[in-house]
Amino acid sequence: MERVLTPRQVYALIAVGVAAVSGSAVLAKLSTADPVALAFYRLAVTWLLLLPAVLLRHRRGLLEPGLRDVGAAVGAGVFLAVHYAVWFTSLRLTSVASASVLVTTQPIWVMLFAYLLWRERTSPASLVGIAVALGGVYLIGAGALQEAGSRLVGDALAVLAAILVSGYLLIGQRVRRRVPLLVYVFWLYGAAAATLGLAAAAMDVPLGGYGAYDWAIFVALAVGPTLLGHTVFNWVLQYVPASVVAVSILAEPIGASILALFILGEVPDAAQLAGGALILTGILVFLRYRGPTETRVSAGAQVRGPVAR
Repeated sequence: MERVLTPRQVYALIAVGVAAVSGSAVLAKLSTADPVALAFYRLAVTWLLLLPAVLLRHRRGLLEPGLRDVGAAVGAGVFLAVHYAVWFTSLRLTSVASASVLVTTQPIWVMLFAYLLWRERTSPASLVGIAVALGGVYLIGAGALQEAGSRLVGDALAVLAAILVSGYLLIGQRVRRRVPLLVYVFWLYGAAAATLGLAAAAMDVPLGGYGAYDWAIFVALAVGPTLLGHTVFNWVLQYVPASVVAVSILAEPIGASILALFILGEVPDAAQLAGGALILTGILVFLRYRGPTETRVSAGAQVRGPVAR
Protein backbone atom coordinates (compact mmCIF):
# COMPACT_ATOMS: atom_id res chain seq x y z
CA MET A 1 0.00 0.00 0.00
CA GLU A 2 1.28 3.47 -0.91
CA ARG A 3 1.84 6.10 1.72
CA VAL A 4 -1.10 8.47 2.21
CA LEU A 5 -0.07 12.07 1.57
CA THR A 6 -1.33 15.28 3.14
CA PRO A 7 -2.39 18.22 0.92
CA ARG A 8 0.82 20.10 1.77
CA GLN A 9 2.92 17.10 0.71
CA VAL A 10 1.00 16.75 -2.54
CA TYR A 11 1.57 20.38 -3.50
CA ALA A 12 5.22 20.17 -2.45
CA LEU A 13 5.66 17.16 -4.74
CA ILE A 14 3.96 19.01 -7.61
CA ALA A 15 6.38 21.91 -7.10
CA VAL A 16 9.33 19.49 -7.24
CA GLY A 17 7.93 17.97 -10.43
CA VAL A 18 7.45 21.34 -12.12
CA ALA A 19 10.99 22.44 -11.19
CA ALA A 20 12.36 19.16 -12.58
CA VAL A 21 10.53 19.30 -15.92
CA SER A 22 11.58 22.93 -16.45
CA GLY A 23 15.02 21.73 -17.53
CA SER A 24 13.66 19.36 -20.18
CA ALA A 25 13.53 21.83 -23.06
CA VAL A 26 17.05 23.18 -22.53
CA LEU A 27 18.56 19.70 -22.15
CA ALA A 28 16.82 18.54 -25.32
CA LYS A 29 18.00 21.65 -27.15
CA LEU A 30 21.62 20.96 -26.11
CA SER A 31 21.57 17.34 -27.32
CA THR A 32 22.92 16.39 -30.75
CA ALA A 33 20.93 13.13 -30.83
CA ASP A 34 17.99 12.53 -33.14
CA PRO A 35 14.70 13.46 -31.36
CA VAL A 36 13.44 9.86 -31.49
CA ALA A 37 16.71 8.52 -30.08
CA LEU A 38 16.73 11.22 -27.41
CA ALA A 39 13.20 10.34 -26.35
CA PHE A 40 14.03 6.60 -26.39
CA TYR A 41 17.02 6.94 -24.09
CA ARG A 42 15.21 9.35 -21.78
CA LEU A 43 12.54 6.73 -21.12
CA ALA A 44 14.69 3.60 -21.35
CA VAL A 45 17.20 4.93 -18.81
CA THR A 46 14.34 5.95 -16.48
CA TRP A 47 12.82 2.46 -16.77
CA LEU A 48 16.16 0.84 -15.94
CA LEU A 49 16.70 3.13 -12.96
CA LEU A 50 13.29 2.20 -11.55
CA LEU A 51 13.55 -1.52 -12.34
CA PRO A 52 15.37 -2.57 -9.11
CA ALA A 53 12.69 -0.90 -6.95
CA VAL A 54 9.91 -2.43 -9.05
CA LEU A 55 11.37 -5.94 -8.76
CA LEU A 56 12.03 -5.52 -5.05
CA ARG A 57 8.49 -4.44 -4.18
CA HIS A 58 6.22 -5.74 -6.95
CA ARG A 59 8.02 -8.60 -8.71
CA ARG A 60 5.02 -10.92 -8.32
CA GLY A 61 2.35 -8.27 -8.71
CA LEU A 62 3.03 -6.70 -12.09
CA LEU A 63 -0.05 -8.36 -13.61
CA GLU A 64 -2.28 -8.02 -10.54
CA PRO A 65 -4.01 -4.86 -11.85
CA GLY A 66 -5.56 -6.95 -14.64
CA LEU A 67 -5.26 -6.76 -18.40
CA ARG A 68 -7.52 -3.70 -18.64
CA ASP A 69 -5.40 -1.50 -16.39
CA VAL A 70 -2.13 -2.88 -17.73
CA GLY A 71 -3.39 -2.15 -21.24
CA ALA A 72 -4.34 1.38 -20.20
CA ALA A 73 -0.86 1.94 -18.75
CA VAL A 74 0.67 0.68 -22.00
CA GLY A 75 -1.62 3.01 -23.95
CA ALA A 76 -0.52 5.94 -21.78
CA GLY A 77 3.06 4.94 -22.56
CA VAL A 78 2.39 5.17 -26.28
CA PHE A 79 0.92 8.66 -25.81
CA LEU A 80 3.97 9.68 -23.76
CA ALA A 81 6.40 8.24 -26.31
CA VAL A 82 4.87 10.09 -29.25
CA HIS A 83 4.59 13.26 -27.12
CA TYR A 84 8.34 13.25 -26.43
CA ALA A 85 9.30 12.52 -30.04
CA VAL A 86 7.03 15.29 -31.35
CA TRP A 87 8.06 17.82 -28.71
CA PHE A 88 11.78 17.18 -29.11
CA THR A 89 11.33 17.67 -32.86
CA SER A 90 9.51 20.96 -32.21
CA LEU A 91 12.49 22.17 -30.15
CA ARG A 92 14.70 21.79 -33.24
CA LEU A 93 12.33 23.99 -35.25
CA THR A 94 11.33 26.71 -32.81
CA SER A 95 12.61 28.41 -29.66
CA VAL A 96 12.57 26.98 -26.15
CA ALA A 97 10.20 29.77 -25.09
CA SER A 98 7.64 29.02 -27.83
CA ALA A 99 7.82 25.24 -27.46
CA SER A 100 7.55 25.42 -23.66
CA VAL A 101 4.63 27.85 -23.66
CA LEU A 102 2.66 26.07 -26.38
CA VAL A 103 3.07 22.64 -24.82
CA THR A 104 1.44 24.07 -21.67
CA THR A 105 -1.85 24.55 -23.53
CA GLN A 106 -2.55 21.03 -22.27
CA PRO A 107 -5.26 22.16 -19.76
CA ILE A 108 -7.38 23.19 -22.74
CA TRP A 109 -7.09 19.74 -24.26
CA VAL A 110 -7.61 18.04 -20.89
CA MET A 111 -10.89 19.98 -20.57
CA LEU A 112 -11.97 19.14 -24.11
CA PHE A 113 -11.28 15.43 -23.83
CA ALA A 114 -12.82 15.29 -20.33
CA TYR A 115 -16.01 16.72 -21.82
CA LEU A 116 -16.03 14.35 -24.77
CA LEU A 117 -15.34 11.33 -22.57
CA TRP A 118 -17.19 12.19 -19.36
CA ARG A 119 -19.42 15.15 -20.31
CA GLU A 120 -17.74 17.49 -17.85
CA ARG A 121 -19.31 20.92 -18.32
CA THR A 122 -17.43 24.18 -18.72
CA SER A 123 -18.74 27.57 -17.58
CA PRO A 124 -19.05 30.53 -20.00
CA ALA A 125 -16.29 32.36 -18.08
CA SER A 126 -13.99 29.39 -18.63
CA LEU A 127 -14.74 29.50 -22.36
CA VAL A 128 -13.62 33.14 -22.37
CA GLY A 129 -10.36 32.01 -20.79
CA ILE A 130 -9.91 29.41 -23.51
CA ALA A 131 -10.51 32.05 -26.20
CA VAL A 132 -7.86 34.30 -24.63
CA ALA A 133 -5.39 31.40 -24.50
CA LEU A 134 -6.02 30.47 -28.12
CA GLY A 135 -5.48 34.14 -29.00
CA GLY A 136 -2.03 33.81 -27.50
CA VAL A 137 -1.39 30.68 -29.55
CA TYR A 138 -2.37 32.62 -32.70
CA LEU A 139 -0.09 35.52 -31.75
CA ILE A 140 2.91 33.21 -31.42
CA GLY A 141 1.97 31.46 -34.67
CA ALA A 142 1.54 34.77 -36.51
CA GLY A 143 5.10 35.72 -35.63
CA ALA A 144 6.32 32.39 -36.96
CA LEU A 145 4.62 33.02 -40.31
CA GLN A 146 7.09 35.85 -40.92
CA GLU A 147 10.04 33.48 -40.61
CA ALA A 148 9.63 31.43 -43.80
CA GLY A 149 7.31 28.99 -42.05
CA SER A 150 10.06 27.05 -40.27
CA ARG A 151 9.14 28.23 -36.79
CA LEU A 152 5.44 27.76 -37.53
CA VAL A 153 5.98 24.02 -38.01
CA GLY A 154 7.82 23.80 -34.69
CA ASP A 155 5.04 25.70 -32.90
CA ALA A 156 2.38 23.44 -34.44
CA LEU A 157 4.29 20.37 -33.28
CA ALA A 158 4.48 21.81 -29.75
CA VAL A 159 0.67 22.14 -29.71
CA LEU A 160 0.37 18.54 -30.95
CA ALA A 161 2.70 17.50 -28.12
CA ALA A 162 0.32 19.22 -25.66
CA ILE A 163 -2.61 17.21 -27.03
CA LEU A 164 -0.66 13.96 -26.70
CA VAL A 165 0.46 14.61 -23.12
CA SER A 166 -3.14 15.42 -22.19
CA GLY A 167 -4.20 11.93 -23.23
CA TYR A 168 -1.39 10.48 -21.15
CA LEU A 169 -2.44 12.49 -18.06
CA LEU A 170 -6.12 11.61 -18.39
CA ILE A 171 -5.35 7.90 -18.59
CA GLY A 172 -3.10 8.21 -15.56
CA GLN A 173 -5.82 10.02 -13.63
CA ARG A 174 -8.09 6.99 -13.97
CA VAL A 175 -5.60 4.15 -13.67
CA ARG A 176 -3.48 5.51 -10.81
CA ARG A 177 -6.46 5.32 -8.44
CA ARG A 178 -6.27 1.54 -8.72
CA VAL A 179 -2.67 0.70 -9.64
CA PRO A 180 0.44 1.22 -7.43
CA LEU A 181 2.86 3.85 -8.70
CA LEU A 182 5.81 1.53 -9.40
CA VAL A 183 3.61 -1.00 -11.23
CA TYR A 184 2.06 1.76 -13.32
CA VAL A 185 5.36 3.38 -14.32
CA PHE A 186 6.89 -0.05 -15.06
CA TRP A 187 4.34 -0.57 -17.82
CA LEU A 188 4.16 3.13 -18.74
CA TYR A 189 7.87 3.78 -19.29
CA GLY A 190 8.48 0.28 -20.64
CA ALA A 191 5.78 0.66 -23.29
CA ALA A 192 7.00 4.18 -24.14
CA ALA A 193 10.60 3.03 -24.59
CA ALA A 194 9.49 0.03 -26.68
CA THR A 195 7.35 2.28 -28.88
CA LEU A 196 10.26 4.62 -29.52
CA GLY A 197 12.63 1.70 -30.12
CA LEU A 198 10.29 0.33 -32.79
CA ALA A 199 9.91 3.82 -34.28
CA ALA A 200 13.68 4.23 -34.43
CA ALA A 201 14.02 0.89 -36.23
CA ALA A 202 11.25 1.77 -38.70
CA MET A 203 12.74 5.20 -39.40
CA ASP A 204 16.38 3.99 -39.53
CA VAL A 205 17.28 6.25 -36.63
CA PRO A 206 20.62 5.13 -35.13
CA LEU A 207 20.53 4.33 -31.42
CA GLY A 208 24.27 3.81 -31.10
CA GLY A 209 27.42 5.84 -31.55
CA TYR A 210 26.71 8.56 -29.02
CA GLY A 211 29.52 10.00 -26.94
CA ALA A 212 29.80 10.94 -23.29
CA TYR A 213 28.22 14.36 -23.92
CA ASP A 214 24.94 12.95 -25.21
CA TRP A 215 24.92 10.15 -22.64
CA ALA A 216 25.19 12.78 -19.91
CA ILE A 217 22.11 14.48 -21.38
CA PHE A 218 20.24 11.14 -21.61
CA VAL A 219 20.89 10.46 -17.93
CA ALA A 220 20.08 14.04 -16.92
CA LEU A 221 16.74 13.87 -18.74
CA ALA A 222 15.96 10.53 -17.11
CA VAL A 223 16.86 11.56 -13.56
CA GLY A 224 15.49 15.12 -13.62
CA PRO A 225 12.47 15.77 -15.87
CA THR A 226 11.34 12.12 -16.00
CA LEU A 227 12.15 10.46 -12.67
CA LEU A 228 11.69 13.58 -10.50
CA GLY A 229 9.19 15.19 -12.87
CA HIS A 230 6.77 12.83 -14.61
CA THR A 231 7.08 10.06 -12.03
CA VAL A 232 6.14 12.56 -9.32
CA PHE A 233 3.19 13.75 -11.43
CA ASN A 234 2.01 10.15 -11.79
CA TRP A 235 2.37 9.76 -8.03
CA VAL A 236 0.08 12.69 -7.23
CA LEU A 237 -2.50 11.67 -9.87
CA GLN A 238 -3.72 9.26 -7.21
CA TYR A 239 -4.76 12.27 -5.13
CA VAL A 240 -5.61 15.09 -7.56
CA PRO A 241 -7.15 15.20 -11.06
CA ALA A 242 -5.18 15.61 -14.27
CA SER A 243 -6.33 19.23 -14.56
CA VAL A 244 -4.53 20.16 -11.31
CA VAL A 245 -1.29 18.67 -12.64
CA ALA A 246 -1.82 20.30 -16.04
CA VAL A 247 -2.30 23.79 -14.61
CA SER A 248 0.69 23.36 -12.30
CA ILE A 249 2.89 22.67 -15.30
CA LEU A 250 2.02 26.18 -16.51
CA ALA A 251 4.99 27.33 -14.46
CA GLU A 252 7.34 25.30 -16.68
CA PRO A 253 7.84 27.99 -19.40
CA ILE A 254 9.04 30.42 -16.75
CA GLY A 255 11.80 28.10 -15.58
CA ALA A 256 12.57 26.93 -19.12
CA SER A 257 12.85 30.50 -20.46
CA ILE A 258 15.14 31.53 -17.58
CA LEU A 259 17.41 28.54 -18.24
CA ALA A 260 17.35 29.21 -22.00
CA LEU A 261 18.32 32.84 -21.42
CA PHE A 262 21.35 32.01 -19.28
CA ILE A 263 22.46 28.75 -20.94
CA LEU A 264 21.51 29.27 -24.59
CA GLY A 265 21.44 33.07 -24.73
CA GLU A 266 17.92 32.78 -26.19
CA VAL A 267 16.01 36.00 -25.53
CA PRO A 268 12.20 35.81 -26.08
CA ASP A 269 10.91 38.37 -28.58
CA ALA A 270 7.91 40.65 -28.01
CA ALA A 271 5.44 38.36 -29.79
CA GLN A 272 6.51 35.37 -27.73
CA LEU A 273 6.23 37.32 -24.48
CA ALA A 274 2.81 38.74 -25.35
CA GLY A 275 1.52 35.42 -26.68
CA GLY A 276 2.83 33.56 -23.68
CA ALA A 277 1.19 36.04 -21.31
CA LEU A 278 -2.14 35.63 -23.10
CA ILE A 279 -1.91 31.85 -23.02
CA LEU A 280 -1.10 31.69 -19.32
CA THR A 281 -3.73 34.31 -18.45
CA GLY A 282 -6.40 32.54 -20.47
CA ILE A 283 -5.67 29.14 -18.98
CA LEU A 284 -5.68 30.52 -15.44
CA VAL A 285 -9.05 32.21 -16.09
CA PHE A 286 -10.36 28.93 -17.47
CA LEU A 287 -9.29 27.00 -14.38
CA ARG A 288 -10.47 29.70 -11.97
CA TYR A 289 -14.05 29.59 -13.27
CA ARG A 290 -14.50 25.88 -13.88
CA GLY A 291 -16.24 25.62 -10.53
CA PRO A 292 -14.88 24.52 -7.14
CA THR A 293 -14.74 20.80 -6.47
CA GLU A 294 -12.80 18.65 -4.07
CA THR A 295 -10.58 15.61 -4.33
CA ARG A 296 -9.78 13.54 -1.24
CA VAL A 297 -6.12 13.24 -0.34
CA SER A 298 -6.26 11.67 3.10
CA ALA A 299 -8.78 11.08 5.83
CA GLY A 300 -10.19 14.43 6.83
CA ALA A 301 -8.02 16.36 4.37
CA GLN A 302 -9.05 17.82 1.02
CA VAL A 303 -7.23 19.29 -1.95
CA ARG A 304 -9.42 21.75 -3.75
CA GLY A 305 -9.36 21.92 -7.51
CA PRO A 306 -11.32 21.16 -10.68
CA VAL A 307 -12.07 17.49 -11.16
CA ALA A 308 -12.43 15.73 -14.51
CA ARG A 309 -15.38 13.46 -13.81
